[in-house]
Amino acid sequence: MTSSNSQYDTLWHSFKAGDRAAFASIYRKYVTALLNYGNKITSDRTLVEDSIQDLFFELWESRERIAETTSVKFYLFKALRYKIYHNTNTKDFSSLESTEYNTELNQNYFSYPSHESQLIGIEVQSLQMENLKTLLEQLPKRQKEAINLRYYHNFSNEEVAQIMGVNYQSACNFIYSALRKLKLNLQVSIGCFLLFLLFL
Repeated sequence: MTSSNSQYDTLWHSFKAGDRAAFASIYRKYVTALLNYGNKITSDRTLVEDSIQDLFFELWESRERIAETTSVKFYLFKALRYKIYHNTNTKDFSSLESTEYNTELNQNYFSYPSHESQLIGIEVQSLQMENLKTLLEQLPKRQKEAINLRYYHNFSNEEVAQIMGVNYQSACNFIYSALRKLKLNLQVSIGCFLLFLLFL
């Protein structure tokens, strides 16, 4: 096992234990590769970005139940491929694959932003964060409380329900409705999605 693989195996264990910083590191490490891989499967970039967002939402929500893996990259690529398939209305997944699709998942899929684009990205992220704060304040009281308990204080859905004095399904509905509203209204770009996920 290489030191790099060992590092990300450790991050995976930490993420599964609820470590947000480890989750953020995994996202930063693989998001560009996942974008490029997804774009080899389908030319619908919006579908790819939405699928990546859905994937990481579900990873965090189900982290305690996720199986161990010998390769984080393999796990994410396989999960994204399934997610893209799941998010389409066609049963013939092979028809999505571009003729340029390369089954070897190598370093050619990575692209590195210029210094100028990084600066622009920082400015955009700052604006997105201001929008996010505004939208959080505009949520209905119960949804805002549920989001605060779930993501700021890291309580489980069951604990959120107990604290708020509602049943489990109601707590889940508050959280899900709030997340969907934030995602739709903020129109989160893939470059700013990490901030949205972690509510930094």
